[in-house]
Amino acid sequence: MTIVAGTAVAQLIVVASSPVLSRLYTPSEFGAFGVVAAALGILTVVSCLTYEYAIPLPPSDDEAASILALCLLVALAFGTASAVVLWVAGPWLFESAGVSALSAYAMLLVLGQVGGGFVVALTSWAVRSRSYADIAANRLSQTAALVLGQLGSGALGLGAPGLLMGSVLGSVSGSTRLARAAWRISAPSFRRVSRSGVAAAARRYRRFAFMSAPSAFLNTLGLQAPLLLVVILYGTQTGGEYTLAQRVIALPTTLVAGAVGQVFTAEAAQLARSDPDGLRALFWKTTRQLAAIAIVPMVGIAAVSQAAFGFVFGEDWVVAGVFVAILAPMYYLQFVTSPTGSALDILERQDLHLLRELCRIALLGGSVVVAWSLNLPAIGAVVALSVAGCLISLLYGLLSWRAIVGHPSGGSPPAVATPDPVAGSPD
Repeated sequence: MTIVAGTAVAQLIVVASSPVLSRLYTPSEFGAFGVVAAALGILTVVSCLTYEYAIPLPPSDDEAASILALCLLVALAFGTASAVVLWVAGPWLFESAGVSALSAYAMLLVLGQVGGGFVVALTSWAVRSRSYADIAANRLSQTAALVLGQLGSGALGLGAPGLLMGSVLGSVSGSTRLARAAWRISAPSFRRVSRSGVAAAARRYRRFAFMSAPSAFLNTLGLQAPLLLVVILYGTQTGGEYTLAQRVIALPTTLVAGAVGQVFTAEAAQLARSDPDGLRALFWKTTRQLAAIAIVPMVGIAAVSQAAFGFVFGEDWVVAGVFVAILAPMYYLQFVTSPTGSALDILERQDLHLLRELCRIALLGGSVVVAWSLNLPAIGAVVALSVAGCLISLLYGLLSWRAIVGHPSGGSPPAVATPDPVAGSPD
């Protein structure tokens, strides 16, 4: 509830600012920003090679501090590599995606990637120490910085680059706040970090880099591929309408499911070590409660979205309201099943995790491509995407349950237990 409260206020800021942002920026500008934000999200999720998932696991804070140091070093290395790639091939990449106007701001992507990598690593440290208040406060300050940056840039008429600047500002501010909180709590352990300890951590948890990182990459690519394909195949206008629709309909997932997922990870990791039967009970309790909580709000959102969008966001955004109604079933099932998806990592079922993400990217990306190849309009593509998303969410739940029932009751604890990436993060 602490994380939910902080996230709730953060998302209220996003909601309150959206009607203003929709009048400061055109759908095409939102679409161009959506492509770059999607790329940033894909880069960020693997910026630490998912070593951050191992931070809550060791019994010793000193060992965990070595993992955190490893994460920060890997994030810096990946940021450097991204800078080189964008310096050499950035203009071509931006032009291929149809957002060449943003190519001059390519280095902002590097800054956002490093800042985002630091945020995910330091958030895992906060999860380990159960510093839920720090997580909540960071989400609030991060979102406030993002929104203020985008509003100020919009008032100056900076267009899509202004949206990108605000997003990067949010990432950087989030990393600095979490770093101060972590140092305040665990400075003695951080002072004992050594090169040998970092190297030992890299070897001990190398399965994350070799198995979980590809899965996390595919997870995020599967989430972002629809937007990328919508923009490439249907244009930035449609992409902007889809971006706003996604931003609104994903609110419950970001608000509640993301917070529940972080707490489920912390509790499930302990139950997997000491009480596997309790883990099964926790899975079903979490699933039932989320299903009951979400059904009425999702139905209400779908019912009023088309009429409400034109009034709230302006007449240019009516189609986005139609998209919301179509996407509601997909996001309802995602809300129910995504918080417990970390069971695969907690129980070291990286094989199932990889299978899950391969299916996700094939179905979600394939649905848009098939719709376009059949000459369906943009609404037809969104319908196909929603159906594919429902199937993926059902697969999420089934594979998580399969991993849990396959874990031996009373058996030895798993060697590795990790949190799953939170789906549907803010811009």
